[in-house]
Amino acid sequence: GKHLGEIPQVNQTFNVIGNGNDRGVVIGESTFGGVEQLSKQTGAIIDYGSMIYLTLQRASTAREAIQTMSDLMDTYGYYSEGESISIADSTTGEVWIMEVIGRGDSYGKKGAVWVAQKVPDGMITAHANQARITKFPRDDPENCLYAPDVVDLAVHYGLYPSDKDPLDFSFSDVYDPVSFTNARFSEAHVWSIFSQAADQDGSFQLKFQDYASGRDLESRMPLFIEPYKKLSAFDVMNMMNSHYEGTELDGTLDTGGGTFGDPHRPRPLTWDYEGKKYFNERTVAIERTGWNFVAQLRPNMPRELSVLIWFASDDTSTSPRVPVYACSTTVADPYSGKGTQDGVPAPMMKLDLTKAFWVQNMVSNLAYSRWKDAYPIVRKRIDDIYFDHAKKVKLTDISAEAIYNTVSPEEAVKFATQVSVKMAESLHHRWMEFYGELFVRFRDFSTIVEDKENTRCGCDVKQPGISDEVKRRIVMETGDHYEVKEDSSE
Repeated sequence: GKHLGEIPQVNQTFNVIGNGNDRGVVIGESTFGGVEQLSKQTGAIIDYGSMIYLTLQRASTAREAIQTMSDLMDTYGYYSEGESISIADSTTGEVWIMEVIGRGDSYGKKGAVWVAQKVPDGMITAHANQARITKFPRDDPENCLYAPDVVDLAVHYGLYPSDKDPLDFSFSDVYDPVSFTNARFSEAHVWSIFSQAADQDGSFQLKFQDYASGRDLESRMPLFIEPYKKLSAFDVMNMMNSHYEGTELDGTLDTGGGTFGDPHRPRPLTWDYEGKKYFNERTVAIERTGWNFVAQLRPNMPRELSVLIWFASDDTSTSPRVPVYACSTTVADPYSGKGTQDGVPAPMMKLDLTKAFWVQNMVSNLAYSRWKDAYPIVRKRIDDIYFDHAKKVKLTDISAEAIYNTVSPEEAVKFATQVSVKMAESLHHRWMEFYGELFVRFRDFSTIVEDKENTRCGCDVKQPGISDEVKRRIVMETGDHYEVKEDSSE
């Protein structure tokens, strides 16, 4: 972490856990970068991470959050690249997508320009490291807010013609134009999520397949879509598991998937061979994930109890999420610790089995090594844990709401905190045990299962071998190099 400066404290702040607060506000983000010259601003001290957490401390609705972020950036300067930001609150039920990019150094004004659009009721949106807001309405403050100089800044930097109609201005096309890599590495994530939500017959997937693959950059996806059914928290979690399975982007099917059909590839994303540049697929669920969350907002609950942060410490497809009430006043030890947010380096060079980050990484990396065999088992265990947690949350909600109404909100918060901590501690213990199960089962390229009748080891050692497709590739590449020759005799 780098210390950029200090700002005055406000008179009142709200409790913040993860990316939610006890007022029912949740904020998430993805970085899109954008025009490089706008990312540098001399004297700026508000980076996007600090902006999000300062805003959660100060805002009680999504609209307040938008204004708070704008004020922070304009007052103290914006230190980061372009960002797409998701904002929601349980009080109004509003959900917004806000896109931000800095004003650079020569404009004469600190901060950033931005556009925020409210997600229409009954619709969803998604973003993944590519700006998605294009043209936007100027006379509908109920559904669209924006910085007054969002077009002027582009004119100043020569990014938009001064004589062109401002109403034709597209935020994304000007500040973060879509390229092949942006489509394939970023917009393909949105395509995957929208394809799962839009319909059951694959129509959306096929319609925008050429765009997501980078073949047709003009046929952009809509900002919002209407899902074919009401989405649950579990549905959203499953959308985040995607490795593009069953699509043309499915990396388990080519030779890079190896013996166990693994969708993961070593970094860097792009690589050169004989003068040409190639790339590895960047899937929705990815091994380099530091942490992830799904926020569940429940407007029917008292405000302090209305937000659950389903939090995991690694890959979205291989890590179990623990539900944490956003009003919690402490977190379980496996999920606590100091890092760059505290001005110190994260302890990344020493294994610590008391921390969820390391244990969840251990399970993920074991699964990567035996993907087709281990991943289905990991997924089933994660799903089982989710449903177990969902039942506990339902019971906790009943008890916490009763305490809230008959004793006090403070006691309800204390109770919700205790339950959150216990569930997190229990999950950490369960996941450490699960790692042991997987390690015992998948050793030495064997699959070892229990067999109580085997008096030697109580186990059955299976040799799964390799698939016919992998065999075919080996023979195609090596010819008769590995062919067993018939014995000959004279």
